[in-house]
Amino acid sequence: MRHKTISISKAKATLLELVRKVNDEGNAYLLTRDGEAISALVPLEDYEALLESSDVRFDAQTMKDLRSALDDEKKGRLWRRDTSGKWIRVKKRAKAA
Repeated sequence: MRHKTISISKAKATLLELVRKVNDEGNAYLLTRDGEAISALVPLEDYEALLESSDVRFDAQTMKDLRSALDDEKKGRLWRRDTSGKWIRVKKRAKAA
């Protein structure tokens, strides 16, 4: 995510303009007080993605399932759906020489 740094006092004075830039252009702003980052103004889509990622990270069962899926991939145990929606095993690819 790209972001610009702006003081909290300047953000307060130009909040409407900043919100428009966030919504229309996808800009993000790191808000500072006395040069120290204290908050952020980000597009709603980015914020929701951050929350979703956090939810996944802190869900033990989901993380276990992800590790298992990565292990399956490394071992070549891959599946996909055919055109009828049935799960079929993906054939291993020949390794390039």
